[in-house]
Amino acid sequence: MSTAPIVHPFSGKFVELPWDHVHAYVVELENSVVVVDTTLALSSATELRTMAESFGKPIAAVLLTHGHPDHYVGMAKFSDVPRYSTKGVYDFALREDVAKAAIAKTLFGDEFPDERVFPDHFVVDQDELTFDGVTFTVTDLGPGESDDDTMWSFTHDGIVHAFLGDIVSFGCHTFFRDGHTADWLRTLDRLERELPADARIYLGHGPVPAPVGVFDWQRQYIALWRQSVAALSAVEALEASRETQERLIATMKEYLDSDATLFLLDYELEHSIPETWKQLRESH
Repeated sequence: MSTAPIVHPFSGKFVELPWDHVHAYVVELENSVVVVDTTLALSSATELRTMAESFGKPIAAVLLTHGHPDHYVGMAKFSDVPRYSTKGVYDFALREDVAKAAIAKTLFGDEFPDERVFPDHFVVDQDELTFDGVTFTVTDLGPGESDDDTMWSFTHDGIVHAFLGDIVSFGCHTFFRDGHTADWLRTLDRLERELPADARIYLGHGPVPAPVGVFDWQRQYIALWRQSVAALSAVEALEASRETQERLIATMKEYLDSDATLFLLDYELEHSIPETWKQLRESH
């Protein structure tokens, strides 16, 4: 008797910071496999492709949770496979590519493909894709950690398996550059309400599957960021000097005394701080 589907986690590297990680997943089905997200470095994407092929079954699809480069760039190794996302995720990935590809190529060299590959099949909220009798449902979560986040999920033997990308992490610092913290908090509340307590949650960063309490952990991390930015003066927030940035980083490290994906928190803080501050002021 087959035990499929089986979720096989894969951890790729962030090129210049190989001790950090970004996850992708190979879901082994009866007669095929489905890949969820594709990592960043070409060497990691090559290893992911090798893993997907190691089961001796065709790759039926690649599913993309959101459009940050560490999740879509590896699709360059899956150009011959149907690739699915919402139009919002696709559009955001294109914007990210325009903004970041040149500097990424400079930083990562041969680990960053000269030509990126993007989703070529579009789905909308609650669309279902069925492979080998297993149905994957896409849920459009809207803006959160990125401009447009989605959840892919399937149910097997009464257990929901949910791939959340970077909407939640655990024991890892968080990326705030896209600036949707209020929406993000609402999405966390929604997911905690709608997902069963025994759902298996698969993250872009952090332990796999996610531990109990992951929504609370992420919510508290975001709330601390918002409180810390709100406490800044207008001059501190709008100028966002390196001194101010380091003070906020130190505050976040009081919550998580770790350097795990710290560069995600630190990335473009000179923009993240004033944008968050303005949004908090406008909401009052």
